[in-house]
Amino acid sequence: MKDQAAKLRQMMGDMPAVVAHEMQPHGAARVIAVTSGKGGVGKTTIAVNIALVLAETSRALLVDGDLGLANIDVMLGIDSGRHMGHLLLPSCSCADVAADGPNGLKVISGGSGLRELAEAGEEERSALIQKLSAYFRGFDYVVVDTSPGIGAGVLDFLHVADEILLVSTSEPTSVRDAYAAAKTIARNMPNASVMPVFTTSNQRQARQALEALNQVTRRFIGSGFDNSHLIEADPMVSRAITERSPLVRSYPRSPAAICLRKLANHILADRKKSANVLAMA
Repeated sequence: MKDQAAKLRQMMGDMPAVVAHEMQPHGAARVIAVTSGKGGVGKTTIAVNIALVLAETSRALLVDGDLGLANIDVMLGIDSGRHMGHLLLPSCSCADVAADGPNGLKVISGGSGLRELAEAGEEERSALIQKLSAYFRGFDYVVVDTSPGIGAGVLDFLHVADEILLVSTSEPTSVRDAYAAAKTIARNMPNASVMPVFTTSNQRQARQALEALNQVTRRFIGSGFDNSHLIEADPMVSRAITERSPLVRSYPRSPAAICLRKLANHILADRKKSANVLAMA
């Protein structure tokens, strides 16, 4: 989707001034935030695996934005040693904490069980975002795995994203939470580009979930989404997590891995299309 909910966002007003200073330019990097209205929907699996696919052909960075409850390093099977908490120290840079992952992917862990990160205040989060935004300029793609829900820490990361992948299952409760997230995003980021991604059994269920989401967004906000992506439910996902090995590397022919690669290729194609439009201008 290329800003397909423009009407929805225009109705929701302007971005709060408190976050305007956080939207630093990030050079050529395309920042993709992966978020969800609730946990347990496959958000981190999507972030980790699309980042790995992007890293096959581009300079890519994966950031664990689930501050204090990070787990991307577990999924990747790496021990980063340093994490986002170190960036709260003025003397510590992003390059100091970035670890090497598969495919040449750079990884910044969010840290696990760190109360100081989970409870970071607005000033600390702002300094953190500014450090990260400057570091983003050295990459072609940055994938940020946010915390579930729409708290202040999540919004900080969404504000610097070029595209937001809103992850949900096809269950009614999950779709309702996705709607709540979409409404909050529209209210706070009227220019955001949002793409629903459904983790479910088949394309029919994904279409039904999109229809259910659009029913409430069109009724209560005024517009909806034209398209969505499907990540097919797959037992190999949990097996890869248990093995601490990314799905697209361990089980590249599995249904979910194929869907994840298609999603990453959509992101690559979308950027190429944008570059062609700029070249013709």
